[in-house]
Amino acid sequence: MKRRDFLKMSTAGLALTSLPGWANIANPERRLVIFFLEGGLDGLSTLVPKLEGSLESFREELIPNNLLDLSSHWALHPAMRSTHKLMLQQDILGIHATSFPYTKRSHFEGQNLIQGGGLTPFSESTGWVGRALDIASNGGRAMSLDTPLLLRGATGVDNYYPAQVNGSANPTIDLLQRLNGGLSPEWQIENEKLISRLDGRVFNSRDRSPRGLSAEAGQALARPDGPVAAMIRLNGYDTHAGQGGKNPGRLHSLTGELDTCISTLRQNLGAAWDHTTFITLTEFGRTVKVNGSSGTDHGYGTAMLVGGGAVNGGAVLADWPGLAKSDQFEKRDLMATTDSRSICAAVLEHTFGLEHDEIAERVFFTPNLPRLTDRIFL
Repeated sequence: MKRRDFLKMSTAGLALTSLPGWANIANPERRLVIFFLEGGLDGLSTLVPKLEGSLESFREELIPNNLLDLSSHWALHPAMRSTHKLMLQQDILGIHATSFPYTKRSHFEGQNLIQGGGLTPFSESTGWVGRALDIASNGGRAMSLDTPLLLRGATGVDNYYPAQVNGSANPTIDLLQRLNGGLSPEWQIENEKLISRLDGRVFNSRDRSPRGLSAEAGQALARPDGPVAAMIRLNGYDTHAGQGGKNPGRLHSLTGELDTCISTLRQNLGAAWDHTTFITLTEFGRTVKVNGSSGTDHGYGTAMLVGGGAVNGGAVLADWPGLAKSDQFEKRDLMATTDSRSICAAVLEHTFGLEHDEIAERVFFTPNLPRLTDRIFL
C-alpha cells in the first residue's frame, strides 16, 4: 500500500499536509477554490442581461423581481446579496455566454469533461487542476469531500476530507487510533507517526453542509502550510420544474446557498482572500425558453463567476451573442462565445505561475486557446 493511499483511507475530518516542492514555485501563497454547481446553472436568471430585448418574450416568468443592479446592462439574482456587494467592491467578475466545448447536454458526460478538461468526455484519467499541480510542483496539496477527477494528477494529490466519526471530539485522531488494532506492527509505527504529525493540525467541524465546507476551506487555505486547492460541490441545479422567477423557487434557494458559500469563504479566508481565487463551474447552461413545468431544460451557454482579491472585478465580461432565435445555439440555447477553458487557464496561470502556452498544450491539449489573464486579473 502506498503512503498516499493509506492517508486517503485512514483520515477523518480535515487534515492538512505539505509537499516540499510547493515552496519552490512562484507565489506559493496563492490558492484556488472551485465551486462545482452540479446540474447545469441557468446563467440567464443568475446573471441577467437586462437590456436583452428577447429575454421577456422567451422567459418572462423566470425573470426574478428585485434584481440587484450591476450596471445599466446587467443585474444579479436577488438571492445573491453578499456576492452583489463583493462585485460592487470589484472583487468578483461575472463572465457570460461561456461553456466548455461540450454540446450533448448529458450530466454524466458534461461533468466528466469539465473535470477532466480533455477534448472529449472520459478521455482523461486526470483532471485539469491535477495536471497543473503536476507541472507546477511534482504534485500538490488539495482538499475536497472526496478525490474528484478535477483534482487528480498523474503524481497524485494528497486529499483530506473523508467522513466524520460520530460522537468523537477529535474524529481524525480518534479514527487513526482505532485503526492500530487491525494494523501490522510496521503499519502501526507509520500510523503513530501520522497521528503525531497531524495532532493540532486538524479541523473537526461537524457541519458538512456547503456552508460548513466553505468555512473549513477558508480556514484551511488561509494557513501558510494549507492546501493550495479546494473543490466544493453544490447540487440541485437541474431546474426542470419550479425554477422560480417572479415568485421565488428552486433557483432562489440554490443561488442563495451559493451566495452564503462565497461570503463564508471570504470571511474565513481573512487576509488570505487577497491571494485566493474562486471560480464557479457547471456542466452546461439551460434553455432560453421556459418549459411547460415553469423550469428550463439542458442547454449550452451559461455564466461563471471569478472572485478574489486579485480579480479585476465589478463588471461582466461577455461577447454577447443575443437571444433572437437565429442567435441561439440550435435555436434553443444561449450560444457560448467564450471558451470556459480560457478562463480556467487564466486562473491556473495566475495561481500556479505557469505559462499560458504550457497550460494550453499540456493541461487542456488546445495550443490555440485564447489568453484572458490580463482581462480577468489586476
